[in-house]
Amino acid sequence: MWSGVAAQVTRWARAEGLVLRDAIVLVPFLQLLPLARRAFASLGGWMPRIETTRTLAAAVGPPLGADGGAPTLDAALDQLIARQMLSRETWAGAWQRRDRRGYERALARLVATAHAFVAAAANIAPDDRAGWWASARVAVSAVPGPGGRESSLARIALEWATLAAPLDTDRLFDLRPAAWVVVQAGGADPLVSALTSAAAAPCLVVDTDVRDDAPFDAAADRATVSVAVLDSFEDEAEAAAAQIFEHLRRGERPVALIAQDRVLVRRVRALLERAHADVVDETGWKLSTTRAAAVATSCSRLRFSSSKARFASVPALSS
Repeated sequence: MWSGVAAQVTRWARAEGLVLRDAIVLVPFLQLLPLARRAFASLGGWMPRIETTRTLAAAVGPPLGADGGAPTLDAALDQLIARQMLSRETWAGAWQRRDRRGYERALARLVATAHAFVAAAANIAPDDRAGWWASARVAVSAVPGPGGRESSLARIALEWATLAAPLDTDRLFDLRPAAWVVVQAGGADPLVSALTSAAAAPCLVVDTDVRDDAPFDAAADRATVSVAVLDSFEDEAEAAAAQIFEHLRRGERPVALIAQDRVLVRRVRALLERAHADVVDETGWKLSTTRAAAVATSCSRLRFSSSKARFASVPALSS
């Protein structure tokens, strides 16, 4: 796929009379950077700059610090700031004394809501952000009756979010490349859409997403696709294991299993190991991925940190 993308971008740049080395190619995920760079390098000649929005923003300049009292986007630190901010409100103090658990939950939601506002604002061009904040204030305006407290907390979260430091990705709107090339996968990125809409340079969007109404058409000539609809978690695990055994019986190996649901894959792995099938795990499987073992591991780490001498003679404990 990446060879085709690189060839398409190169042909487009040539047709537009652009120098490819002055263009910026944005890919949606960090893991795709080496694949894209390798594909462009294989064509020879000058390569464009290939980045994600995050890596490009980090390369342009250092992170911008937040002023005192502004959200830092660190959940633990911001919860402390929010606690201090609400402590000045009489109603918040009464609420904390009356329902401490509910107050703590609301405090966590306040921080999460403020972070969500900051993240949403990051997808708006800086020149349009003032209007976006104004429309957000209208959306969270006070509502009489039930939900009044939630509305008040939402307004606090919104005003707090407006104090956040300038976003690192804002600097992308000041860049002036010869062209923007966007490789789209998993839907359009709102930040990238805002960036290309505000750009004066030519823009190319390479949409690699499959059609929603025919998701398997692209693979129809290379694979046989089947869909199983099952009633339960156990049925799904057994069906996956049975399908793998069928491939192995026909001599089709190796068989790849995509780990979308770790709990389900754990059950499938147990079924495969019970039948003595060789399993090579590429998902970082380890002791702490099971719930009970995670508790045991946490306890052992805590005990180890409080009594290093006692456990110094047990080197296998961490394994």
